[in-house]
Amino acid sequence: MSRKLWLIRHAKSSWDDPSLSDKQRPLAERGHKAAQLMASHYVEPFSTLQLLQYSPALRAKQTAGYWLEQRKANTHSPLEVDLQISCEKTLYTFHWADLLLHIQQLPSELNNVALVGHNPAFEDLVHYLTGEDLIKFPTASLAVIEADLDWQNWGELSGYLRLFDTPKKLAARL
Repeated sequence: MSRKLWLIRHAKSSWDDPSLSDKQRPLAERGHKAAQLMASHYVEPFSTLQLLQYSPALRAKQTAGYWLEQRKANTHSPLEVDLQISCEKTLYTFHWADLLLHIQQLPSELNNVALVGHNPAFEDLVHYLTGEDLIKFPTASLAVIEADLDWQNWGELSGYLRLFDTPKKLAARL
């Protein structure tokens, strides 16, 4: 059975308040706009997701919120399935190997999962799983990796990059 992994990098965060910890930083105005753009454009395929997990960092939670808001506003999709949502401490990481361990523990009954998290972990994970060198994985960007393996068997070069899009590329196409 084919499995799809959506990697949604959090949108641009604000550095306006230096007293905030890294986990407390909210989205910048540019981040709000980019998250809204990406979520609204990919709402139909997003409606088929079974699980959405996000990092406990505020910017990741806010980014996930835009995707969930768009899904809720477009519930008329005939492909929509029930969506499990959770905040996962293990997704607050900047190391691809931590993400791989997380993915390998996903329930086998799920085949369409999204993670909202951070770079360089996402960029490095895409390279490890697919061999694709994205050069850059900008904020609010989306990568979808597909593999015909159970989650526990995902590993080096086990998948292929089905989709990679950035807010800048998307805006230029619209």
